[in-house]
Amino acid sequence: MINRDEFEDFVYIQALENAYQFKGKANPKALIGKCMPKFPEMKEEMGTWVQIIESIVERVNAIDPEEQKKELEKLNPEFFEKKKEKKEPKKKDGLPDLGIPDSVSGNNDTTSSHQVVVRFEPAPSGYLHLGHLFPLVANYELKKKYGGKFIVRISDTNPENIAKENYEKLIEDVKWMCEDDVDEIFYQSKRLPTYYKYLNTLFELDYAYICDCNSQTFKAYTDAKQNCPHAKMSHEDQLGLFEQFMNGDLNEKGAVARFRADITNKNPALRSFSLARVNTTPHPLLEEKHHIWPTMNLAVAIDDVLMGITHVVRGKDHEINMERQKLIHKALGMKSPQYYHFGRIKFVDLDLSKSSLSEAIAESRYSGWDDPRVPSLVSYRKRGFRPEAFREYIKSLGISKRDSKITSEEYHKGLYYCNKQILEKETKRYFFVHNPKKIHITNIKEYPDDEVVLAKHPQDKSLGFRHIRVKDYYYIDSLDFENLQEGDMVRLMHFGNFKIEKIKENTMDLTFISKEYDKTLPVKRNIHYVSCEENQEAIITLQNNEKLKGVVEKSKIFIQESIQFERFGFVTLNEEKDNIKYFSFAHR
Repeated sequence: MINRDEFEDFVYIQALENAYQFKGKANPKALIGKCMPKFPEMKEEMGTWVQIIESIVERVNAIDPEEQKKELEKLNPEFFEKKKEKKEPKKKDGLPDLGIPDSVSGNNDTTSSHQVVVRFEPAPSGYLHLGHLFPLVANYELKKKYGGKFIVRISDTNPENIAKENYEKLIEDVKWMCEDDVDEIFYQSKRLPTYYKYLNTLFELDYAYICDCNSQTFKAYTDAKQNCPHAKMSHEDQLGLFEQFMNGDLNEKGAVARFRADITNKNPALRSFSLARVNTTPHPLLEEKHHIWPTMNLAVAIDDVLMGITHVVRGKDHEINMERQKLIHKALGMKSPQYYHFGRIKFVDLDLSKSSLSEAIAESRYSGWDDPRVPSLVSYRKRGFRPEAFREYIKSLGISKRDSKITSEEYHKGLYYCNKQILEKETKRYFFVHNPKKIHITNIKEYPDDEVVLAKHPQDKSLGFRHIRVKDYYYIDSLDFENLQEGDMVRLMHFGNFKIEKIKENTMDLTFISKEYDKTLPVKRNIHYVSCEENQEAIITLQNNEKLKGVVEKSKIFIQESIQFERFGFVTLNEEKDNIKYFSFAHR
């Protein structure tokens, strides 16, 4: 479900940007294209949302171009820095510049006060996916760079949009991505007394009021730069309403606690905004214990200060929230942290909407969050991706103030490269044969050894050796089988050179020629193989969720161990059941 306030805030800034680029006149059609990727749910009620866009564009176009520019400079100053930023050299580590001298970089003295305290605030409304990685990686890498402190804060103050089963997996994913290097974990749902305390203070200072206007009525007042009747009530009456609000006496009226801001502010989103609301939906952790829940802006504003956050590093979609949170800080006499808002890196062909993914899983279009087609961290973990591969790749893309677009293919090409650099150094090698076809070596007794001994890793002998006994029957892959002809010379990898004498429907007769590699021989293919006597059935789940059946050489492979099947690619063992090994494919 689309949050209307968030939608209008986004459209307002986009309309200002578009108007600035086209001589003061924004084009509503251009804004629809901007809104669709961020709010895909708008397709269900397209007419309604288009009307809202057109209304906002009309309002923006009525503003003098110079005023449009001033408003845009206030709400999105980074817009005017894009050209300047293009000329600046890309930072080597790809991280945001916090303006901290390099001399404090890497200071790991945890006994001293931290110059940098950052946080990552995920919501347990679904599993972490590729879209969460930019703020997660940015904040964690800044903590490492400056020897700072990294806090994970679970945003779970909306009972309607979270599930209990997501908590554990969410924390597990964060710890995995950050090498278990998380300093503190907080649950906002367990901090309600703190939020109530500061909400009460805002009422005592007359910076907040209770309102039960419906959304359309309230919007009409704010659009007209007029206070609603509730905002005009006496301070004493409002304190009485606040007490009723907290006691649950106003639950049925849909009452909301709002921040009392400048009603003449040029930006409608800053004339007033919600601080807390009634929600009687049972909470996954607290059940029905509470009925008053803070909005994101109140909880974040309070937590950032109380937890000593020095730098808030997050996406540009939070720029309006920054202004709201600063107003809360100012009202409470608190010092705001420093803010850095980075541009969106948008996937042009990959749906990262939690609601869409959850719906697809619920409808069994995906088998679960670990389905290889789902861009979730748990899915990539299952396939054998390394957290440092994600971090290095994201830093190579650069976390900057500019928006950018990328295709899934482009993203994964870079990710695969980074992951391969890691897996190549540490994974053992084995043979897997898909759709096996049998070969018979007719003169195997002429082979000089009893077994073929292969290092599990060509450069790291400490990983051990594979011992393949010399026998007269082996399996080879059907693709190799179908592309060979009688009279061809082939080499069985690390084994020997053979000549194909006869091919039948599902078998092939070979004669042994020589053991060592010989570049003078007209070898057509260098192929892998698995013993007919010493093998185990294996099933590999591919990226499109198709299953590839075959046999793997007998070996001891641990659950969740990543290995490399030669001539095939990197896989990870997920399960071994009924003498069948189940693998997930990562990449080549």
